[in-house]
Parts: sequence; structure tokens; C-alpha cells
Amino acid sequence: MQFPGPFFDWGIRWQTPDLPEDDVDAAVVELDFDQVPTRAEREAGITGPVISITEGPHAIALPEIYEPGYAYPMIVWFHQAGSNEEEIFDVLPQISDRNYVALALRGNVDLGDAAEWSAEPCGVLEVARRIEDAVTNFSGFINIHPQRVYLAGVGGGGTLALELLLQRPEAFAGAICLGGAFPQVDLPLARFRSLHGRRILLSATMENREAKIADLVASGRLLFNAGMQVGTRIYQPGGEVPTPKMLRDVDHWIMDSIQSAVGMAAR
Repeated sequence: MQFPGPFFDWGIRWQTPDLPEDDVDAAVVELDFDQVPTRAEREAGITGPVISITEGPHAIALPEIYEPGYAYPMIVWFHQAGSNEEEIFDVLPQISDRNYVALALRGNVDLGDAAEWSAEPCGVLEVARRIEDAVTNFSGFINIHPQRVYLAGVGGGGTLALELLLQRPEAFAGAICLGGAFPQVDLPLARFRSLHGRRILLSATMENREAKIADLVASGRLLFNAGMQVGTRIYQPGGEVPTPKMLRDVDHWIMDSIQSAVGMAAR
């Protein structure tokens, strides 16, 4: 599916607009998104204003129509092994073309044109640092709701999304694991108090070899008993993971969580 909206592939170190050196509290920088080239325009050699929000290859996606007065939920997407950050260009339109802004990083294990994610503790903490820096920098250009940053991924990327939430629950609203295994960590509930109330969505297909149904159910029970809000989805085989149905359910799950939070705040 080719998405017509402003998707920006920031896979190289582009430059941010210069801010006055003495203005550390400068207001949000105005960026004319109509002047930023889309993926198709970049492939055709058209250039325009660019920014970078973190080191290393990364990609940014905005809704088809961006409303600067609305604080958007943000999805941080982790691609599957053998893919790269441009996976977000195909994934996000199937989730929603209007509800989110999104960031995708390239995996920290280089496979040439593709990558995968390291399970080493130092690698996970480095990814967490990059995301938190990126969210801070991104907020200088895009209106992001700071309490609505969701981690999501497929396969090994979904496993990493879960592990990041378990390691840094105060930084993220929830995590979505599509067809990934539960992370192999010694103390998954070490941040027990901070994990309470955080949201998790676990999903697998009947033929998924990486995330077996029994393991998914056991993992969900463990997290639920820790006070987390856990959703599980089991899908019939229907093509490569993530399927279109999985991605539509991601949108419904996130929107339901936001509506529930708004309802609680209004009481």
C-alpha cells in the first residue's frame, strides 16, 4: 500500500534547523511540512528541508493531514529481523492514516541493507536512550502527547518492545508485541511498582513458531498478576505477520486505551 501522506525517510544524519544559542527555551520550531519531500519525491531527486532527531538510521511518519493543535499519540516501531526502519512506511498506513505520528529505528545488528535487534542488555538500554532522546527532540517539531508513547514491533522487534517497557516503564504508555516471544530476562518484573497499570498487547497466529500460544497465555498471566493491563489476540493463519487484521487491532487497542484514560480523568 503506497501512502500519500508525508512520510520522511531520515536514514542519514540530516541537519536540524539552527536555534539561537542563547535561547535554550525556544518555542516549537515551525517546519513547513509541505516543503519536506515525500518518499516518492526523494526517490525522484527532489530535496527540501530536513531534520534529524537521533543518531543513526531512522524514519518518521506523520498522518496524512497533520493538525498542529492536537497532541498526537506516538508509535515507536521495531521492525522484524531482516528488515529495516522503512518497514514503517508499509505498516503505519494499515494501522491508521490519521491517528498517530511514528518513529522507526534501524536494528542495532547490521545485516547490510537490513538489520535485526540485539538482546544484549547494553544494546537494549542504548535503544531506550535513543528513543527517549528522539521523543524529546521530536517534540520540538511535532505536537506529541508525552504520556501516549507506545512501543510496537513484530517478531524480534515485538520482543524488544516488551523488554523496553519492562526496563523503562515510566517512559512509555504500553507495548505491542506481534508474533514475538517473551523476552529472556532474569527478572522481568524487577520494576514491579512502575509496571502497575501499564498496557501490553500480545498476539500470535495459530502457526507462529516464535510465539507459541501456550507461552503467550503464560506470559499474559504473569504480567496481569503484576498489575498490568494485558490484552491477548490469537489469529488464524492469514499470511505474513503482521497481518492487516493485526494492524487494525493495534489502532483499536491504542484508541481504546486513550478513551479509557480520558474517561477516568473526567470522573
